Order: sequence, then C-alpha cells, then structure tokens
Amino acid sequence: MFRIENNERFLKRFKYGSVGLLFFFALVFFLVTGRWEEGLSVLVGGAIAFLNFQSLHHDVRGVAQSVALGHQTAQRATRVYLFKYYLRLIATAIVLYFVIKVQIIQPLPLLVGISVILVNILLCFFREVGRNFWLKFKEG
Repeated sequence: MFRIENNERFLKRFKYGSVGLLFFFALVFFLVTGRWEEGLSVLVGGAIAFLNFQSLHHDVRGVAQSVALGHQTAQRATRVYLFKYYLRLIATAIVLYFVIKVQIIQPLPLLVGISVILVNILLCFFREVGRNFWLKFKEG
C-alpha cells in the first residue's frame, strides 16, 4: 500500500526545501568564488524559477477548481491555461535576456539557481520512493 502525503503539507515542505536549497547553493557559490555576484546570480535564478513554479501551481489549481465547479469546460480551461503558460514563458525569456544583458548576473550560477526547483523535485521523488519502499518492506 502506497502512502500519499497530504498535498498541502507536501507543497509547503517542497517550498521550504526549495528556498533552503537555493540559499545553500548561493552560499556555496559565494564561498567558493569569493564574489558576491556569483551568489546573487544563484539567488536571482532561483527566484525566477520559484516564481514560475508558484505561478504554475496557482494556474493549475485555478483550472482544476473552475472545471470541478462547472464554471468552465475542460477544453476552454485548457486553452486559457496554455495561453497563460506561454505568456509566462515569454515573460521569463524577456526577464532572463535583460538580466544577462545587464551583466551583473553571471550565466552559469543563474542556471544553477534555476535548476534548484528541479533538484528539489528529484530529492522529493527519491524521498517518497524510499518512504513507500520502506513501508512496503515493513508490511511484509
């Protein structure tokens, strides 16, 4: 039997874990290079990724609620969601262009900061797989 954790608790822990990893990577980049621009680049990349994740979470929740309550059809909600998704993608590309163009932010640490969300997703996945494996092992 798989144990599924409460979604709100999981998302809360996921968000705190992402912020913790973000500050950890920023500190590591600052300590290794000795330049504040490197740590700031990680923080800016992580902030962009975190804001995108928050926006995506908000949009998905809104689509699911509007369809469940019957305010929109699934097709219309999907079209609205995809429109918002592509707007967010274009806005992110514009922000990244200007952030790199200003040259205060370094590209490599920026990519590391953006990757924090993906790293945390992998860590949460392995944690849940390990937890479910352990529960299965204890059952029999």
